[in-house]
Amino acid sequence: MIGNLSYRISRGKPARLHRRGSVLVLMSIVLPMMLILAAFAINTASIELRRTEMAIASDVAARAGGRELTMSQSEEAARRRAKRVAQLNKVGNVPLTLQDSDIEFGTALRLGTARYDFTEGTANPNSVRIFARRNTGSADGPLSLPFPSILGRNTVDTEWNSISTQVQVDIALVIDRSGSMAYASDEPAVYPPAPSSAPAGWDFCDPAPPVSRWRDMLAAISVFASEITNSPTDERVAVVTYNESADLDQPLTADFTKITTALDTYTQSLCAGGTNIGGGIVQGVDALVNRVESRNGASKVIVVLTDGIHNIGTDPVYAAKEAGGKGALIFSVTFSDEADQNRMQQVAEKGYGKHFHAQNGDELKVVFAEIAKRMPTLLTK
Repeated sequence: MIGNLSYRISRGKPARLHRRGSVLVLMSIVLPMMLILAAFAINTASIELRRTEMAIASDVAARAGGRELTMSQSEEAARRRAKRVAQLNKVGNVPLTLQDSDIEFGTALRLGTARYDFTEGTANPNSVRIFARRNTGSADGPLSLPFPSILGRNTVDTEWNSISTQVQVDIALVIDRSGSMAYASDEPAVYPPAPSSAPAGWDFCDPAPPVSRWRDMLAAISVFASEITNSPTDERVAVVTYNESADLDQPLTADFTKITTALDTYTQSLCAGGTNIGGGIVQGVDALVNRVESRNGASKVIVVLTDGIHNIGTDPVYAAKEAGGKGALIFSVTFSDEADQNRMQQVAEKGYGKHFHAQNGDELKVVFAEIAKRMPTLLTK
């Protein structure tokens, strides 16, 4: 029995050794393949991550350059701004460096719903194009791979280009025409007495006094119109005015003399009334969204000015939230220290815009010039 057992054991050894040898051969083939596949997967993931970083850096640099071009109308200033912002974003753990040749200026236009077409080197450019590169010819060189590729390369080239464009903008100027606008910015709007600059016998519904918030507003609107006329952006402007009620006085137009004409009606007869800021915003949204003059592809902007406190009609914060939900950007402006700055700050926040305050006519001109330079830009590529 012992002999038979020994015989059976000795016969089993070669089979097990053979299986072990087969496994070793298989592992010698599979393990390198697994390592190669793992290296390939890691390299691919690394490349995609760097491409994402490149896209982000390129987009924000284009946005910054486009914004600066809008504000300053200076290509050199826009170029510097794009370079600075690019350096704040890393691609492959290295801040992205843009060369002058990586930044181009031109005009981007589209017909109907087609894509924007960029033309380099035009007069009065409205677009900035950024070429973000990591290759042998770029300032930062090619990207390093975690593992050498099958072909033995340990670097890879990648690039991304972005275009920021000053687009079509439809603007609604929503202007307070309540009785307080007849007073100067530095005097209490309390009647009686009549405004200090009003002629003897003046009463509401007479022409606006020579020194009044209303006439300060007209001067600021003139500055605003001049700024947007000289910009490369395609703007159209509507005028809404409000006291206790709100009215669309001028639908969207590119003829800015019509704006002056619409407001002149109230210059010649400025009546008393409450302050329905919310109603003005609602009418502004309607002018931008629902009227036949509105453009589907245009950015929507509301500039709402008040010198007082909302006291009738739709809550302006609620109206601003509704406007923001319909894609309108709201700039709110308070004029004189009697205005409700806190509520109008909330209006700007709900409309994803910015609040400005002016104490006098000169400051109001500065505010409207600043707003004109803040018209939206769009990444068109």
